[in-house]
Amino acid sequence: MTLHAREWVSVVELIFYIPTSIVALWICSRHGFRRSSGWIYTLLLCIIRIAGAICELSSWNNPSNTSLMHATIIIDSIGLSPLLLATLGMLSRFVDFINASSSHPTLSTKHFRLIQILITVGLILSIAGGSSNSTNSDGQLKVSTTSRVGIVLYIVAFVALVLVFFLSVLHSSIIPHNERRVPLAVLFALPFILVRLVYSACSVFLHNHLFNIINGSVVVLVVMAVLEEFIVVVVYLILGFFVDKLDKSNQGPIASREWKNKRGKKHRGAYDVEGQQQNGVYVAPQGPPHH
Repeated sequence: MTLHAREWVSVVELIFYIPTSIVALWICSRHGFRRSSGWIYTLLLCIIRIAGAICELSSWNNPSNTSLMHATIIIDSIGLSPLLLATLGMLSRFVDFINASSSHPTLSTKHFRLIQILITVGLILSIAGGSSNSTNSDGQLKVSTTSRVGIVLYIVAFVALVLVFFLSVLHSSIIPHNERRVPLAVLFALPFILVRLVYSACSVFLHNHLFNIINGSVVVLVVMAVLEEFIVVVVYLILGFFVDKLDKSNQGPIASREWKNKRGKKHRGAYDVEGQQQNGVYVAPQGPPHH
């Protein structure tokens, strides 16, 4: 049987994400599997896209199987959350370094936790909405209100991420030179995440066949969604090779998402500019950080 264009997209996704997931797994093993780590969500996106491609190919072989169709819709709708959470993780690391060298931090753990809640609720609503979505006799997808609310929360979270980035990037000069690659990677990724977000918003708010996630334009899908995810994943994985693994004692409160520090211990936040590198792991020098 001949594959259609959409099925070929799924094949390409499998070719891309299977080896990429192995790289992402290695990056996570290097930097840690913490829930606030940006790389763990990059790995999660790879797994989601592999599952989505398999469902897409399976539904092509079994067009009457509505369960596979719903699974495809749900998996497609939740792809934005790992992108946003990965970006949040990168910014967490970046802001921790800034706060470690600042006596009056602008951003705190509460700000990041609020954004994380927005993304998480958006994810839950996207899953719930995807399971209740249906199609008309002409193949037009009927999008539930729940899915629309989920996308709105994603949009709000993205705006918050942009604000965090611009509030923080002004202080890049006070962090170690090697860590300045983090905001560069985020700056490069944000426009692609925006395009991906626009595609999802169009698919739920516009009654336009081009953005139908079931049988819409494959060209639009590839240009506005698939390629964007490819690029962001590659950018963040490359970043994982070029930034240093942090010593556990130097993981800041934002990146580690601790509710409170242990009594009698002052959390350093992140290694300071004068930190020393030992076997590829930065260890902060003795004494309080310089401000």
